This record gives sequence, C-alpha cells and structure tokens, in this order.
Amino acid sequence: MIRMNLLPREGRAQRKPAISLKVGDLVVPVAMLAAAGLVIAGTAVSQRVRIASLEKSIAEVESQSRALAPQIERVQRLAQERAELDLRLGIINRLEKGRTQTVRLMDEMARCIPDHLWLTSAAQDAGSTLSLEGVTFSNLVVSDFMSRLERSPLFAGVELDVAERGVVGERDVVKFRVTCQVTPDEPAN
Repeated sequence: MIRMNLLPREGRAQRKPAISLKVGDLVVPVAMLAAAGLVIAGTAVSQRVRIASLEKSIAEVESQSRALAPQIERVQRLAQERAELDLRLGIINRLEKGRTQTVRLMDEMARCIPDHLWLTSAAQDAGSTLSLEGVTFSNLVVSDFMSRLERSPLFAGVELDVAERGVVGERDVVKFRVTCQVTPDEPAN
C-alpha cells in the first residue's frame, strides 16, 4: 500500500516539534552537578583532614616509642637475666635432688652388707648401673648380700658377675663382683 500525505506544506511544518530551552529547564541539571562537585570536594577535604590526623597520631606514637626505648631495652635485658637465672636454678634443683642419692645409696649399701663381707670397690657408671667388688669367706655370705640388695628399695636387677677363690694374706677367700641397677632417687622416708 502506498501512503501519501495530503496535508498542505504549512501543515506539515507544524507537525515538526521545535526544540526550545528555557532557563528553568537548566536549573535542575546544574544544581545536580554542583551538588556532586560539593560532595566530591567535601570528601577530599575530609580525607585530607583524616590523613593529617593519622600522621599526627603516628608522630606521637613514634615519639612515645623513642621515649620508652630505654625502658623497653631494660625490660628485655631483665627478661634475659631472668631466663638465665631460671636455668641456673633448674641446674641447682637437679643437683639438690641428686645430692642426697649418693649418701642414701651408701647408707643402704652399708645396711645390706652382712658380717664377714668386705667391699673393695664400688663404682657407678654414668647411667644407673652399680658395680660392687669385695671379698668374704663363703659363697653363702655373697648370696646373703645379694638377697639383701634385692630386698632394698634402692637396688634392682642384682646379678653375680664373678665369684672365684682367692687368697688374702694366708686366708682362703671368695672374691666376687656384683652388678645392680640403682633405682631413681625417691623421697627420703
């Protein structure tokens, strides 16, 4: 289908809208642009004030840190001295704990020695093994000695290593070597 405009030319020209701007139409966009500019400027000023405040706080903290540096160094030095002192006290406590063990060990060993038995050597290695050597007149006395050691709370694992005939002076004797384990130091009764 074909379309034709039958209106006269002047009527056609009226149909085209004419663009006209009024001062009132520009007020709203300009006001919005001004408001956005003010918001941006206000934010920038606020951020600068905040940055200045933070820089001032940092400067104050750094000056306090410099003022407290000698005290901090003293505290660190005291902490190091305390650690060294604690180490020394720990060593002293370990020595104190083991100090009485040898005395108790010798006392208990003396209680275990029967009549007519003489110890010639007693040696303890770095661990807990104790080696005892001695002489007596009979194997029965050695057996009695070993039984007494086994009943003692300070000794465990008593074993006879050597028992042989020997002569001391003009007397026949039995030379022996016994090993046992020393139990950990227990509180004194």
